[in-house]
Amino acid sequence: MSKLLSCKEISIHSSTSPIEYKRAGYRQRFLTIEGKEIANTGIDCETCLFYADSSGMDMKNATRISNKLNQGINTLDQDFMSDLSCLIPNGHYIATLLKVYPRMKREAYGTEYYKAGLRNISSLKKIEEYIVPIQPSESLNPIAINDYKDRVNVKETPTALSISFLDIKYPLNHYDEVWVYSHFLLDGHHKMFAADKAQKAVTLLSFLSIEESFANKEHLEKLFQVLT
Repeated sequence: MSKLLSCKEISIHSSTSPIEYKRAGYRQRFLTIEGKEIANTGIDCETCLFYADSSGMDMKNATRISNKLNQGINTLDQDFMSDLSCLIPNGHYIATLLKVYPRMKREAYGTEYYKAGLRNISSLKKIEEYIVPIQPSESLNPIAINDYKDRVNVKETPTALSISFLDIKYPLNHYDEVWVYSHFLLDGHHKMFAADKAQKAVTLLSFLSIEESFANKEHLEKLFQVLT
């Protein structure tokens, strides 16, 4: 599992982000950009973890935001969090800074995602953690990947950015509950890919949506107990 470095609860009210949430049907949830669905983040399917559709999305990050993430952060600085709020949809979040060790997996049908950990919290409950790229790995720049590999190999920890969810699933197997903790990358695709190749850690600044997660307050509190 990832390791929790810092967290704080925040509300965003005046975001100019082109990203929005969209609900569609039972336990289905999408991220959209300017109305276009870019990722199915729901848990309506018990056999498929995720489906992310490449959109060529442009987060329009300010240079200073991008530079700070590339350098890596180690605290949740209030001014920087305010700067980032223009990229995150309006809502109520737990902003978390995590240390993650991503391990890429590719499904037979082509879907890519990173495993970030698994933890049993009882004999019948477990947490599965995933990092989901929006941009496919074949579109990444090899020069940028090698640059980040060199950096993580000398113990630098650049920071990726995600919108995250905790979703409680009730599978028809020997587990009563599976808690799916998923991070959908907005920035940091090269960093995450490089960390996987180098088998090193990076940090992840995650905005965990309280309102959009299929989980209650007690589930969220338990998650952070496990991550601490």
